Amino acid sequence: MAVAIPAQLYLAIPLAAPVGAHYGTSAGSAAWTGSAFSLAYALGFLLFGPLSDRYGRRPVLVAGALALAAVTALVPLSPSYGWFLALRALQGLAAATFAPVALAYVAEHAPATRRPLALSLLTTGLLGAGPAGQALGQAVAGAHAWRAAFWPAAVLYLAAALLFRRLLGVGSTDASAGVGTALRSMGRLLRTPAVVAVFCAAPTVFGSFVALYAVLGRHLAAEHGYSSTGLLGVQALGALGLVVAPLVSRYAGARGPRFLAVTGFLTALGGLLLAQATAGSALPIAGSVVFVAGIGLVVPGLVGLLHQLAPHARGAAVSVNTAVLFLGASLGQTFAASASYHEVGTVAAVALTAAAGAVAATGRLAGGRAGA
Repeated sequence: MAVAIPAQLYLAIPLAAPVGAHYGTSAGSAAWTGSAFSLAYALGFLLFGPLSDRYGRRPVLVAGALALAAVTALVPLSPSYGWFLALRALQGLAAATFAPVALAYVAEHAPATRRPLALSLLTTGLLGAGPAGQALGQAVAGAHAWRAAFWPAAVLYLAAALLFRRLLGVGSTDASAGVGTALRSMGRLLRTPAVVAVFCAAPTVFGSFVALYAVLGRHLAAEHGYSSTGLLGVQALGALGLVVAPLVSRYAGARGPRFLAVTGFLTALGGLLLAQATAGSALPIAGSVVFVAGIGLVVPGLVGLLHQLAPHARGAAVSVNTAVLFLGASLGQTFAASASYHEVGTVAAVALTAAAGAVAATGRLAGGRAGA
């Protein structure tokens, strides 16, 4: 489910054009196919993490999967584009029950010696939703059947709700926890310079990821004549970067989460610069694989760094960080709708460089506590 649920966000990248054509909207308006989902998705993280502290992980996961199944089945039946966007926003809100609650569940139940690997695999799954969602969207868009991307997913989410109820432990609850308590914790975090530096770096992760893939397909089709089938292959190759990331993180992560995150940002920057090469299509594709591998290192690095910087407010810190990550995804898709391939590359390169600098500075800002 770490792949299947967030895949609904990335699904919108190749589906924006056919959905826009169906409802008669402009390219700029069609970009809200993804942005409506990701904005609600990001805001939902701030809500459901605290609610799961109060009412338990399993009830929130089960209720969220049931709601997601129902709304996903309704999205392709939307009578107008306004209804489509409203249901996409509700879909994003329901989908937000998974990531923060699943991360908390794994952190609580995985043995300490296996916890870093378990979290890395979960975050790799969340990132794997990018290539998977885009590949599915590309396939159904090429077949002129965009609705087919939603109904099978609705069945899958219903099955997930049943499995969550059957397999997950009940766990503990905290009657004193809640949204108000979490908001107060978040307010304190925003007065911690090192934590704020991490939050400022986070939007560049999924923002650059979504923006690059939004324009890469257009670039390869327009400049190199790639068909829908060829673009599917590009999406599959991008997933290779995610396979490599957990292997590299075992070694880079030994030097601490700050080193891991900075290494990831710089690796992604290198891949992005390689992808800007204009001679043929091989270098942009190879660059995209390196870029994805770098992004795959950043996410567990940022989560681990926040655990060091905010030991007494880890849940709130991860909730805010996850929300900001997906807020970046929304901004990235909106920007890419009207930007060229090289404009996206330039802006993303500057953003990744600044993000690497911000994370590198957290050790000094924290007075040396974050020894990553």
